[in-house]
Amino acid sequence: MSDIELPEAPEGKERSFFNAIAIAVALISAFMAVSKIKDDNIVQAMQKAQAETVDFWNEYQARRQRQFGVELAIAQLKATQPDSDARSKTLGDWQKTADTYKARAEEASVKAKGRQDDYDAGNNRDDMFDLSDALLSVSLAMFAVTALTRVRWLFGLASLLGAGGAVFGVGGFNNWLALHDSVKLLIDFLS
Repeated sequence: MSDIELPEAPEGKERSFFNAIAIAVALISAFMAVSKIKDDNIVQAMQKAQAETVDFWNEYQARRQRQFGVELAIAQLKATQPDSDARSKTLGDWQKTADTYKARAEEASVKAKGRQDDYDAGNNRDDMFDLSDALLSVSLAMFAVTALTRVRWLFGLASLLGAGGAVFGVGGFNNWLALHDSVKLLIDFLS
């Protein structure tokens, strides 16, 4: 092991260059860590919204089935029983029950659509954090290559990707959906 030589510590401009790389890597890593926490919270909220959406649609279906059953009973009673006060009272009661099921089904439908909208909004924010994470990861890899090769233009490219990742991360934190929509339009245009 004695034949391994360690490189000499850089001096002057070279030292400043390595310091800039180290600072950039530290800043990007810290930003990625904080972004990951927020992204995970958004994903948890999305999972909850998705589960509640399914629950509300199940409730909607159950109430619609009950409504259908009562309406079927109303139709059968009308078809099989002669008109009388007792029949009219029963039909009125059953119709109120069917209307209640219909109203509750509509409430469940509105709740399900609302939770789906919450899921979609969370998904858009999650997309921005995902794009941020991808750009920042590539940026970190390029900083590593820059440190090994000492190619200065790679530092500029890595910094540019890091800045792009930071913009999308800040957009995710601040819910800049216009930024998400712009990227989506660009991706759709390129596909």
